[in-house]
Amino acid sequence: MWLSRVSVEHCRVVTHAELTLAERVNVLYGDNASGKSSVLEALSVLSRGRSFRTPRIAELISRGETELTVAATVENGLSGARYPLGISKSVADTRIRINHADVPQQAELSSHVPLTLIHPGSVELVTGSPTARRAFLDWIAFYRFADFNTAWRQYQRVLKQRNTCLRDPRQRQALPQWTQQLISLQPILYRYRVNALNALLEALRHAHELLATSGTPQLHLSSGFPQGIAVEDETALHAFFREKVEQELKQGFSLYGAHRADLHILLDAIPAVRVASRGQLKVLAVSLLLAQSHAVAESGTKRGIIAIDDLAAELDEQNQQALYNTLHTTQQQLLITGTHHQPLKNWVADAKVFHVKHGQVFAST
Repeated sequence: MWLSRVSVEHCRVVTHAELTLAERVNVLYGDNASGKSSVLEALSVLSRGRSFRTPRIAELISRGETELTVAATVENGLSGARYPLGISKSVADTRIRINHADVPQQAELSSHVPLTLIHPGSVELVTGSPTARRAFLDWIAFYRFADFNTAWRQYQRVLKQRNTCLRDPRQRQALPQWTQQLISLQPILYRYRVNALNALLEALRHAHELLATSGTPQLHLSSGFPQGIAVEDETALHAFFREKVEQELKQGFSLYGAHRADLHILLDAIPAVRVASRGQLKVLAVSLLLAQSHAVAESGTKRGIIAIDDLAAELDEQNQQALYNTLHTTQQQLLITGTHHQPLKNWVADAKVFHVKHGQVFAST
């Protein structure tokens, strides 16, 4: 899969833009605040329903407008199929269409746009909260396993109901029922994540040159339970939740489970955030995100799309070259922004180049 055309309406400073993209490499260059990142934010909305900069849609919609729209044409290289899709979002409403038909869920749209985003804030994948790392791993599981999203949505529903029982004494009698359902879903989500992690580890080999300066990380998945608690052992989980019920009632929410899992990123068995420099942390994050895109593109049946906002940010010259070399070998579609296009144009002679100026996008020669 790749995007041959993208249309953006009313996303920050970009009031209207039409881009006819190349299958391999696309470069967007322009001054700071010209609208380059806004184009990638629009792609993020198309792929994930939200920006990578803010969860608040009102901040994305151009001043004076009530709605933003992102549309694209998808090319399926294997089947030769071509079809349109798009999303319109206002503060109160979301409308999604795929191949001229309305669809109700963002997940269905996401399945057609396997986008991995790399931006200056991506280092938080390593330094930030477990929430980002769970989402990072779940993105792989979502694309690789057809039933993952159903299990994940069911888990979120059960978790919400169980938390209601923990907070509201009037709902307390239903706590055992929701605890049972929460327990039954633990091994299912854990297995999906283990398989996604294995795919990620295999895909990391594509980033070996980029990892030369920081070292290859060790990745360890914790289940959301204390070490020694086996998520496959239903009897043990029942005993564990009985032991912890007073603690959870006091807190008013579920303290253990798949929603508390984490992907631990280590260097020489020590958390990377404790021993790596800022530059090394950035390299680790970029390498993991590139590996994510390769893991999504399972067995060559899918192609990922990689969007990189400000490619050279916080990377020294050696790591920039290693990143160029790594990207040069990928089969994914690339969209890369920067303040100058010539270094990128020299790197990939057949790259399609766009000049972004005052929110307008112009194809360059």
